[in-house]
Amino acid sequence: MNRSKTLGILLILIGLLIVIHHIYITGRPLDLRDIANHEFIEAILFTAGITLLVASSFHKE
Repeated sequence: MNRSKTLGILLILIGLLIVIHHIYITGRPLDLRDIANHEFIEAILFTAGITLLVASSFHKE
């Protein structure tokens, strides 16, 4: 497993942990009043993780 695939999986796992934390604290998966905080970071982590996984699957060494 190369570094980009490992980093992609790590970013997705961190994003999932933030989602689980947000659901545990607020009781809701999405809070529109707090969208600039948790949800924005979750979206960035998921997007970066998925992008790294897709890029590493197409780039064979």
